[in-house]
Amino acid sequence: MPLRLTQARRILITLVACCALLALPALASANKNLRVGFLDNAYGQGYPNDFWLDAVALNVGFMRWDLQWKHLTTGKPKNPRDVEDPAYLWAASDAFVRGAAAHGLQDRVMFTLWATPAWASSLSASGSAADMPKIDAWRAFVHVVATRYSGTYTPPGATTPLPRVISYETWNEPNAVFALRPQIVNGKEVSPANYVKLLNALKSEVSAAVKFKPTFVAGALYKQGGPGSVRPVTFLRGMAAARAKFDVLSVHPYNNNPRLGLKDGLGQSTANPKFIAIGNFQNFITISNQIFGKKYPIWVTEFGWQTPSDGKSQYVATIKQQSEFAYESILRFKQLPQVERMTWFLVRDDPPEYPGAFYTTGLRYFDGTKKPSYGTWVAAARTLRHSPVK
Repeated sequence: MPLRLTQARRILITLVACCALLALPALASANKNLRVGFLDNAYGQGYPNDFWLDAVALNVGFMRWDLQWKHLTTGKPKNPRDVEDPAYLWAASDAFVRGAAAHGLQDRVMFTLWATPAWASSLSASGSAADMPKIDAWRAFVHVVATRYSGTYTPPGATTPLPRVISYETWNEPNAVFALRPQIVNGKEVSPANYVKLLNALKSEVSAAVKFKPTFVAGALYKQGGPGSVRPVTFLRGMAAARAKFDVLSVHPYNNNPRLGLKDGLGQSTANPKFIAIGNFQNFITISNQIFGKKYPIWVTEFGWQTPSDGKSQYVATIKQQSEFAYESILRFKQLPQVERMTWFLVRDDPPEYPGAFYTTGLRYFDGTKKPSYGTWVAAARTLRHSPVK
């Protein structure tokens, strides 16, 4: 169990959070386009029935699904542009898009394509999932994904086509050295131009493979720069200089100081802030509008606050704070008309024994018990338009 609390203590924390909820301001009504959703591949794949029951309760109107290239193949395909090459592994994503369509979210799933397999790396002797891929290999990968989820493809043994996916996000946090590299070469920031190569190649391949107008989501920006990485606003300027082509701009405004909540980010530079959080999100919108010369819709495709757990005591908010911040974040984004999507990372916490870092941003503990934030999310999300999920 990720958090060692007695049942009585959990009940007390819930009551305290509910009292705090009553003290929060009523939600604004400026933004009629806001939809809320989640990114949680593990829960959606491992416990689909529970996942979709939660989707109904949480008023979900949108879902992100991570399509990590390195996990989608058993090795280099012999025919990489053939959707039926036996090296491809489609079961999880097929099940998810069918589940989404069955529950009323047809055309409301966004795929994020990223994570280079070793055989597709453009960097010799590396093999990291963060490596800039070979463009031809990337194009082939995008082609088979778009073909499979074009709405017209029926897999062998099936009787109906797979539902279509109309929203595509290129890469995850490409301004961060842990997600895309190289970032900087001989003092020059190269990751923005490399990213635009991936973005424009994806746009070309998807458009050629489908018979509808897709939505192309660009950015997925990590909140900050840092050693070896590029600041979000600097990255946007690089994208503009490289002539990025997209429909929606996306960003991940995690806090630098989780316990500051929506105040984090205040006082940052108005020209090139070190990090983007909800506290300075309006500034980010203003800057991006200036850089691109137009007001692109903005999707928050990942964010959340972690709670304490055995083995996780740093970079966390308290349980009560997570509950308050979840509610207040919906309030804040509802006040920003350009923000159309708000995607929380995890419905259910990762298990503590999860390989590598585990995350506790869920609205449920790993054992399935609801955190106080579950109830405050429901209270806030119910004030948005009624979700199509069923």
